[in-house]
Amino acid sequence: MDSPHIPDIVAFLQAAGRWIGDELDMEGLEAGDRLLVRTQNTRYLFVMNGQNRAELSSDRADRPRGPVRIQGCVFGQSRMIKPNHLFCGGALEIAFDGGRHTFTTSPIQDIQLIKTDRPPAGSAAQAPTGPEQPGKG
Repeated sequence: MDSPHIPDIVAFLQAAGRWIGDELDMEGLEAGDRLLVRTQNTRYLFVMNGQNRAELSSDRADRPRGPVRIQGCVFGQSRMIKPNHLFCGGALEIAFDGGRHTFTTSPIQDIQLIKTDRPPAGSAAQAPTGPEQPGKG
């Protein structure tokens, strides 16, 4: 089967959009959110603690763990990355050891996001403003 000729990055990304599958934009993640990513070989659990930063654990001892930075997803074997996004079919790229090392997973099969429970906006109890001053009112 011949692969189609793709003349530039825009055309490549448009073509890739047909096989990306489920996708997560990481811009909406907040500290405390949990992200479970299942690949062909491993299950990764990220507990988010900042912009693309998380504490990582997995079901395998030979995988990175501890503080990591999620770089994004790469398209197949191309090494072209889509930053701040994860998608099924792409390989997750993680920087660890203070950014000195990068790890790329097997293709993602499933992404699950568990948002941290937060009170709705405007529902937090108001802090007392202090005692009223006599003679005012």
